[in-house]
Amino acid sequence: MKPFALLLPAAALVFTMSSCGGDNNDTPPADTLAADTVEAPTQNMEFARVPSPAEMFIFMKGLGNATGNPDVLNPVDNEKNYASKKAQALNLGVYSADLLYCSTFEVSNKVVGYFGVCMRMGEKLQVATNLTDKDKERINKNTGNSDSLIAVSNDLYLASFQNLEQNDRGADLCLMLAGGWVESLHLMNTMVKDFDKDKAVAVKVAEQKMSLSNLVEYMTQYESNADVASVLQQLNGLKTLFDGLTQNAATGGMKTNDKGKKVLGGGSQIDITKDQFNAISAKTKEIRDSFINAQ
Repeated sequence: MKPFALLLPAAALVFTMSSCGGDNNDTPPADTLAADTVEAPTQNMEFARVPSPAEMFIFMKGLGNATGNPDVLNPVDNEKNYASKKAQALNLGVYSADLLYCSTFEVSNKVVGYFGVCMRMGEKLQVATNLTDKDKERINKNTGNSDSLIAVSNDLYLASFQNLEQNDRGADLCLMLAGGWVESLHLMNTMVKDFDKDKAVAVKVAEQKMSLSNLVEYMTQYESNADVASVLQQLNGLKTLFDGLTQNAATGGMKTNDKGKKVLGGGSQIDITKDQFNAISAKTKEIRDSFINAQ
């Protein structure tokens, strides 16, 4: 499996945000916006395999969750705690999902901070980016303009992960993907305040059963790396809980995509009970806490 088939927590996370964003009162001139508009990259992207945080968050925003809660994010101040390569890679994934959350749910006063921490951690990991000083200046001046943020963010993440792929840094890519996926799931879980009232979000959580299987499958290729193996063990514990969810055959079940892979069909494909959701939510938080606490 190509890394880009799973590269949705980062490289693909930003360009699907174009319909979302914060306050646009300070909108730049039209010619600036036109230059910054992002088109979806097509290189090896298989969206059916692992939904991007953008897809997850935009779905939730469509349910009426217009305002985010910055208290559920990994604080930028934690950056100083990430000395090991494992912690840096995992939390670059975590922070990339947090950046998207801020952009989608209009936590605009946090965008610059999370963009900055992603830049710094990318430098620590020696992940090349193509950002210029002008790009960085645009971030600081256009925190309320989603198009500009998306364009610069897309340049950053696509360049970063292409660099990892091209330099055969599969283990680092695994850790960053795992961090972004776990953080995205955790943020989804926090939006379920009342299981019965928020059942649509809980079902969306259940539907990540397939994406977790795909992530585990990819990471297994690099389990000879001790850091990847330890995270894979954690994810397999979570996978056991997802495997306990039953598929609702009445909604169409599995289908085969154009790549020959089994994926979920349309609609609510997975049944989930309140107890199952609580168990998945607790396990996700346990794994996420180990990531952000560098344990």
